[in-house]
Amino acid sequence: MKIFFVGDFKSNTGPGIANQSIRKGLFKKNNVVFSKATNNFTRVLEIIMYTFTSDGICFCSFSKVNIIGIKIARAFNKKTFYIMHGYSTLENKINNLVITNEEIMKINSFEKYIFKKVDRIFCVSKLFMNYMKEVEPDYKEKFDYIYTGLDLKEITVAAKQYSIKKNKQQIVSIGGGMKQKNNLAVCMAIDKLNKEKNMNLKYIVIGLPYTEKERICAYDFVTYYDELPHKKVLEILADSYLYIQNSTLETFGLSIIEALTLKCNLLVSNNVGAIELIKTITKDDLIFNQENIDEIASKIEKLMYFENYERLYNGILRDKIDYEKAAELLMFKIENRLVQSNE
Repeated sequence: MKIFFVGDFKSNTGPGIANQSIRKGLFKKNNVVFSKATNNFTRVLEIIMYTFTSDGICFCSFSKVNIIGIKIARAFNKKTFYIMHGYSTLENKINNLVITNEEIMKINSFEKYIFKKVDRIFCVSKLFMNYMKEVEPDYKEKFDYIYTGLDLKEITVAAKQYSIKKNKQQIVSIGGGMKQKNNLAVCMAIDKLNKEKNMNLKYIVIGLPYTEKERICAYDFVTYYDELPHKKVLEILADSYLYIQNSTLETFGLSIIEALTLKCNLLVSNNVGAIELIKTITKDDLIFNQENIDEIASKIEKLMYFENYERLYNGILRDKIDYEKAAELLMFKIENRLVQSNE
């Protein structure tokens, strides 16, 4: 069976990096082909050509080209699959403060078209799959999940390039001013600790401004970077004592694994998909109310005295997160679905 994968395999966005991991994991297989086109016109030509010669088409990115690709696949009577890295309906509702209900409905209509037309939808964590079954019950039978694969060996080798000199007062978060990441609430918690406990904590925030940057930067203990090379991000993680991911919903969360590899202690929202792959995580490591300043502050304070990185790092379920095994599981599920449809 030949499978054609369509999507973004180049960018440094979360979905782009995850798709690159899939391609890397399937590199040795001779029954897969990945899209290479760089604009919509050539991509459509590419989709026509490879759809005709493939048994199944897997769309790996959220793109309007998917509509054309799905129609072409249906014309050739080919099965279609969708790797779902995020739920754009929710993300726009949270992060775009001026978006109208009509615009939200258009986005949701586009996503529903994909859900309705494809044969299987692979969410990037079990947590995300369960969420989607609740909010899109009409398509709950189509939702499945596969984890985003990582090359832990490569990350570990990369980590050895950096001198681990932890600044006990330095905390870092990725996600910038995106409301969904709730980094402003972390600022408020750190401000509370600095004022009430005289802890002199510093906070580095990395990511695009979105709507919250100005309010985040109003705190004098904040250092803000709109964008950094990945190497520089790793350097900052190597220097930082604590990494916080306080997302309302994080479908997976690659950065928490990188942070643990670089010996950062971890405080993470219970709505992050990647925590399913850390068997040693406890309620003390989790934020259950992402807007509760007292909860965040008390858990930051506790981590200043009781480190958790070694326990959490040792608890990573490497077999499930390994990029080759994750890619093989994806192929198994796709091929199994194709076999069932031919019986």
